[in-house]
Parts: sequence; C-alpha cells; structure tokens
Amino acid sequence: MTSDSIELEELQFYKLLTSNFSDLYTKAQSTCSIIVIPQQLSYLFPLKRDIFESHVYRPSPMYVRKHVSWNDKYEIEFDNNRTIRFFYKKDGVGEKRIKVLSQEDVRDTIRKTAYSILIIEQPLIDITGIETTLNGSPSRQIIRPMKQTEHLFTQSTASYESSFMYLDSIRQIEPAFARLHKALFLFTEKYVLLPKFIEDAIDKLRQFRFDFLHESYQLLNKNYEDRNLELASEIYITGYTYTKFWPTIVQYNEDKDKILFKNIQTKYKRQRTESNNFEMNANQNFFNELKKLDDLKSSYEKAKCLNSAIHIMITQKSMILDSKKSSVAYHSPSKSTAMSADETLPAFMDLICQFILTSDTNCSIHLAAHEYYIEKFRFISLPSDMDYDFTTYRGAIEYLTNSSSSFSFLNS
Repeated sequence: MTSDSIELEELQFYKLLTSNFSDLYTKAQSTCSIIVIPQQLSYLFPLKRDIFESHVYRPSPMYVRKHVSWNDKYEIEFDNNRTIRFFYKKDGVGEKRIKVLSQEDVRDTIRKTAYSILIIEQPLIDITGIETTLNGSPSRQIIRPMKQTEHLFTQSTASYESSFMYLDSIRQIEPAFARLHKALFLFTEKYVLLPKFIEDAIDKLRQFRFDFLHESYQLLNKNYEDRNLELASEIYITGYTYTKFWPTIVQYNEDKDKILFKNIQTKYKRQRTESNNFEMNANQNFFNELKKLDDLKSSYEKAKCLNSAIHIMITQKSMILDSKKSSVAYHSPSKSTAMSADETLPAFMDLICQFILTSDTNCSIHLAAHEYYIEKFRFISLPSDMDYDFTTYRGAIEYLTNSSSSFSFLNS
C-alpha cells in the first residue's frame, strides 16, 4: 500500500463487501481490474448490493483505459497516478475527479489474475438519497453521483499532501491548477539548478505562484486574499520542487554545516565530560521531532516542526535549565520552575549540541541547510509563534557557527 496509515481490513465498506457480499468479492477477484473502497462510511442503514456493484470495475470492452462497473452503470479511468475520473456510462453525464488516497496492486498467483484496490475518501455515489414511506421506513434507494466537496485544509494540519488535495478539489480553479502543474513539471525536468544561482530559481517559483493566484482569484471572482489558498499554493509549489532543490541546498550550506559540527564537537567536549548524565531518554522526544526536518518538503512544514520541537522543550514535564550543569536537566515537579524566555535560547542551543554529539554521523541532519531553506522558500509570513521559534532557531545556529570562543551560555 502507498499509505501505512490506512488499513484496508479496518474500513467498514470493505468489511461489508467481504462479509455480506462475499460472492461478489470472489467474482471481483477473478474477473475485475479495480475494486474501489471508500474510507468514510457514515451511513448505517444496510446497503444494497447495487451500491457495492458500483464500486467494482471490469476492463471496458470498448476502450483500453476505461473500466466499467459491475452493474454496468458507471465508468472510471485513471487521470494520473493519484486521481481517477468517474462518470455515468451513458453519455458521460456527471463526470468528476476522485482523489486516490491509497492503492494496493494485488497479484493472485492461484487464479493467475491481477487487480488494484483503490481507497478513496467517500463513496463514488450518494448513498444517503433514500425515499421513505409514510411511516418513515426506507422504500427504495436513489443512486446519484455525489457532489464534489472542497477538501478540508487548515493551517494546523497543512502539509504537501493536504495542499495538493485541497487545490485539486476546488473545481473553479482547475484550469489554473493544471497550468501550474505543467509549469512545475517542466521546471523540474528541464531547469538547470546551480548553487550560486539558487535565488534566481526561487524567483521562478515565486512567479509561478503569482500567476496561479492571479488566475485563481479571477476564476473564483474574489478580490480579497484567501489565506488557505495562499498557504496551500506555497506549500504545494515548494513541495513539488523539493527533490529538485534540496541536494543543491545541502551542497550550498555544506561548509556552514561542517563548521557548526566542528565547533560543537571541539568546544562542547569539556562541558559534555563534566555532565555525568545527559538525560537522553528525557530529551528523546525533542530529538525525534528535530529528525523529521529532512522529510518535510516545505518551508512552512519545517518551521512548524521547529515550533513543535521548541514547544516540547518548554512544556516537557519537570523540565528546567540546571544552572549547575551544562545540559538541560529534568527534576521532580516539586523542584521545577518555569523556563523563562531568557532561558529558551541557551536551552535550545544546548539540546542541539547534545543532538549533534549523540548522532550516529554528523550528516544525520543538515541544520544550516534547513535554516536557509525555511528563510528563502517562504513566500508569505509565518504565524507569529512559528516566526518567533524560527528566529530562536536561527539565533542558535548562527551563534554555534560563528562563536570563536567557548560556549559561555553553557556556564551562565
């Protein structure tokens, strides 16, 4: 499966298909090419067989790319590797695009067949359209395509994946989003990126975003800024091109990262020796959060990760800055005092030193490269708390990189 967070066996629709209509599921495994499983199923009334037949598809006898539902009412075809097109078989009425959350390709060696299981967010058809009799009991089901709903997107959960799904769900801006996708594809395929000219390449991304937003606001008939659209476009554009930029960013900041590591290794050794116990288990949550930086694709996500790491540092139960030792220490709640703003920066720098010195290799995380990326690849301002924590991060990196004397903060 492409997503470890979605377990097929736990989905209610899949359970109903395999238990209530096991004969259909057995036939589908033998003769069908696609089985579509919706992740959400809030409707509790017993579903009729026709609902499940609308989610089981065979290869179309007429068209190579299309697949026909078992009840012969609908057709689907792959739009790209993450989207399928769904429409009535008759005249193509009611066409819409459906986002694929996860895909599992199954090869049955016994039956010598192969098929794909696609997990989507909601059923392909509206299963809530029920006509009732006078006494309120259901009489018959009305099956019609569901209306396309805008994918939920919030600043607190914003990611590259959610940004893509959000932008792709807004039907009005589909032409603008298609043009943006094409521009980004051509950029990643053809643009020659050089370390000394990174900012020229970043300017191109800014222009892509400006053009997309300008067209999108026209299509939406909006004359005011939409924060979600602004943020989602930034995250999607930088996330799409991340694998293009990141190796060059690492190369560009390689010397700074080496200096950072060397300074910490040589100037922190004495304090590390004097400290009998780093309390590594207590600090592990902070370290685990910091390790996520390399896997995050946008400036916003990286800044949010730093915000989370500093929040863990400050709010960790019983955590205080020990004035008698060189490291952040943990004591019982009765002996703890709240960490002040003046203590946040030295405590953060101390944890970074611990993190680097206890890592397996000095290349486990590129702290200077992350600082550069967050600063250069943000096209809109960060929320105030995230901006404050990023400033703390920058201050720590700059101090640890440029300090020519012993780290006096450790003894303060």
